[in-house]
Amino acid sequence: MTTKPSLFSELRRRNVFRVALTYAVVAWLLIEIASVFLPMLDAPEWIITTFVVLLALGFALALFISWSFEMTPEGLKRTQDLSPDEVIPYWSRRKFARFIIGVAVTAFVLSAYQLLQPKRAATFSQSEPVSISQSSTAGSPSEDARNVRPVERMLRDLDAQWSKAAAAKDLEQTIAYYSDDAIALPPNAASASTKEAIRNTWKDLLASPGLIITWKPTRVELGRSADLAWVSGTYALTMTDAAGRAINDRGKYLEIWKRQADGKWKCGADMWNSDLPSSAPIAPDKK
Repeated sequence: MTTKPSLFSELRRRNVFRVALTYAVVAWLLIEIASVFLPMLDAPEWIITTFVVLLALGFALALFISWSFEMTPEGLKRTQDLSPDEVIPYWSRRKFARFIIGVAVTAFVLSAYQLLQPKRAATFSQSEPVSISQSSTAGSPSEDARNVRPVERMLRDLDAQWSKAAAAKDLEQTIAYYSDDAIALPPNAASASTKEAIRNTWKDLLASPGLIITWKPTRVELGRSADLAWVSGTYALTMTDAAGRAINDRGKYLEIWKRQADGKWKCGADMWNSDLPSSAPIAPDKK
């Protein structure tokens, strides 16, 4: 009378445990490699997420194949179709241990590299309209061009947050994006060279009846020093005049951003002008 093998012994006989361990360690190595090199290629974050999901699905597939099939000199064969005297090649325990340890050590080194290297890219939360979320993305003027793209994304995000603050008519948050020594150059008006003058410029604009204001950056350039950058884009503005008539304006703007002593970026110079003909009756406006 033959005894039916237990599930554990059958899993072991079919090398399911070895396949699971091998797949897990190799997948860990692949994830670490992707985490290191994809940011260098400026790849979007969804790529690494998709990669991890595919590896998880592949894990289930690998376990199914290891249970249902065996690798023979003639190729894959269903386990149930193998004859008792079938020769199945396999790694010795020593070779298997060397392989697993080697891959695991490589993955661990890559993981340690990511944890210990300086953080160069800023992460922004679009759900924080009241705070300016930013961090330094370049440690010194001598850093290489790989830091340019993260800084560009950071400045685009900051400018987008700035536009949302103005659209919400939040005066304090709007002027918080200016540095203490900033200068604003509005059209058809004197320059505002102090923080208080800039506050008054925005205060008057945000108090305009029916105001709807938005702007969007279209180009970002980083200076050689990595502490200076300029942002240009387009704006759209709608408001009503004293007679209740709608005024629709559109134009372009140019901002000079400077990295402050604390590592944060703020606008040091801001100018804008309308695309409409000079004969059109438009009011002083902001992006």
